[in-house]
Amino acid sequence: FIEERFNNLYPEYKGLLAQCVFNGISNVDDIIDNFKVKDNNPRIAISVDMLDTGIDVPEVLNLVFFKKIYSKIKFWQMIGRGTRRCDNIEVYGNTKTCFYIFDYLRNFEFFRISPEGIEAKDNISLTESIFSKCVSLIFLLQHADYLEDSYENFREELVKKVVSQINSLNRELISVKAVLKYVDSYKDISSFNALGEIDKLNLTKYIAKVVFLDEKDEEAKSFDNLIYGIMISIIEKNKNLERYKSNLIKICESLLKKATIPKVKENIQLIKDIQNDEFWKNVNVLAIEDVRIKLRDLVKLITEENLNKIVYTDLKDEITFVKEGEVAYTASYNFEDYKLKVNSYIEKNKDNTAIYKLRNNIPMSLGDYENLQYVLTDKLGSKEDYEKAFGDTPFGLLVRKVAKLDQEAANEAFSTFITEESLNQKQIVFVKKVIDYIVQNGYIDNISDLTKAPFDKPASFIKLFDTSKKEKFIEILNKIRNNAIDIVNI
Repeated sequence: FIEERFNNLYPEYKGLLAQCVFNGISNVDDIIDNFKVKDNNPRIAISVDMLDTGIDVPEVLNLVFFKKIYSKIKFWQMIGRGTRRCDNIEVYGNTKTCFYIFDYLRNFEFFRISPEGIEAKDNISLTESIFSKCVSLIFLLQHADYLEDSYENFREELVKKVVSQINSLNRELISVKAVLKYVDSYKDISSFNALGEIDKLNLTKYIAKVVFLDEKDEEAKSFDNLIYGIMISIIEKNKNLERYKSNLIKICESLLKKATIPKVKENIQLIKDIQNDEFWKNVNVLAIEDVRIKLRDLVKLITEENLNKIVYTDLKDEITFVKEGEVAYTASYNFEDYKLKVNSYIEKNKDNTAIYKLRNNIPMSLGDYENLQYVLTDKLGSKEDYEKAFGDTPFGLLVRKVAKLDQEAANEAFSTFITEESLNQKQIVFVKKVIDYIVQNGYIDNISDLTKAPFDKPASFIKLFDTSKKEKFIEILNKIRNNAIDIVNI
């Protein structure tokens, strides 16, 4: 709409000067590439959650915020689009000295009142939820109870669907590049022959967030999500089944009111059966898949009648008062984001001796520690800045968490335990799950976390290992953590 209005007001630019940038555009990467080139069109990029982070265009002089922002991190990342240094820029003679922010929805006012913002919970998109449920079904249908041809054929279709989504990913997108190693691991159907717990975790944690569905019917997608949830509940015999069942029955009740529609009439007996307890007594996954296939395209018939009617109004703005001579906002705000500076330094200096040692599970020397202390409490900010941002977190643990632990170093730490303790398959899977976790998070802060998600399924740490193995395992975890704190004499 904004792009359309701009083009109507300034037709002389022929739709090139201002262009929208969002996932639904087929040539979105070309538009972004053109925007990065100085004096090229578009000169104005209207972003929908794509240019907020991860793009570097030094020539940007104006930012327009036209949405509410509650996340402090996202707020500063968006501001960061304008902070890039730039020389040879005509507007300021030679060097870019400032940039402007047009904040239409008073985000600055919000962050003056709530400096830490409100970090939203991870909202799972409908597409992500469907993908994750399909992966769970693929995993569950590996059980010996589902070796019949009909079940194997259904599992095969699910695998094809998931692999197709993975192979349709745009490998040039930053979000996809960040998980390419997982994308490459599961791009072939053969990767799904026998999924392990780690495979399931990788698919749902890393790939599910970046996949997309080329499906415009949102009601049908919601119905798929509901049906796949029912299937999982039937297999796992979990408590969600009653809630899912109730939702499906309500949908069928609404469809019965539209029995004169030919497509509804064709499936009227199935719609009636679903509302009877007899249908649910011996229901199985394949019967529910039949429901999904036959009814998914009918769900939109229910929502169409509930669409809000358009109401036209004739409202006029009235000036209530005029006041001059005062600034709009008197409160000051510190534009230096110490946390972002620290994160950026660590990411850009992974070859720094101290950071290298922390990433590779090697204890620091006194010189390494002092160098790190200088960077964090002198070069990038003060001791007070560090304490305000990170509390009493030791320097080494902070760096390890940001820089992560090298995969080979993590494997090496557990290699002796795996080979000498004669671990069974379930124990090895558990160990690898822990390794994946500390690679991403740097260390395990509290040993009690081993009894919580994601380590509590399919079997808990307490049940998997005897006392001797538990003690050795915990000793390894403590050593990995302590290697980021202890100072060795050289």
